[in-house]
Amino acid sequence: MRKRKRRLPHYEEPGQTYFITFTRAPEAHVDLTDEAISRTIIAALRHFAGVRYHLYDYTVMPDHVHAILKPMIRNGTCEPLSGIMHSIKSWTANQINQRLARSGRLWLDESYDHIVRGQKDYEVKARYIWLNPVKAGLVDDPAEWSCWGRGDEEHEGL
Repeated sequence: MRKRKRRLPHYEEPGQTYFITFTRAPEAHVDLTDEAISRTIIAALRHFAGVRYHLYDYTVMPDHVHAILKPMIRNGTCEPLSGIMHSIKSWTANQINQRLARSGRLWLDESYDHIVRGQKDYEVKARYIWLNPVKAGLVDDPAEWSCWGRGDEEHEGL
């Protein structure tokens, strides 16, 4: 178990599944659900799925992103979640800033992460992701939300 603390505490343990949220910086007036922007974010999430982590559920909201992922263990080591998040946020910020001809910070430095504690907790978090656009008043039916998806793997249980 590794614990890091900045403003939020971050607990990392090899083999664990995480519910993560990363949020747009307040000064970045970018709608993350714009089709080109959301496609960039989803492509980044899916790019290393099956290589660096298992990707389960995700959704892109206007100012934040939720995902459930599990860093992969290879050769007895597990890449830190912080490294995975840095890659996703750095690449998407560069791509989105370039696309919009803007500069500056896109994401808040810290992400929220929560170790998923069992199958029931996974189901609660997955349902939260699925219903988040409805709760935010963006759609009436979560199936209408085009910025939601699942990785290529089924959640195998915890």
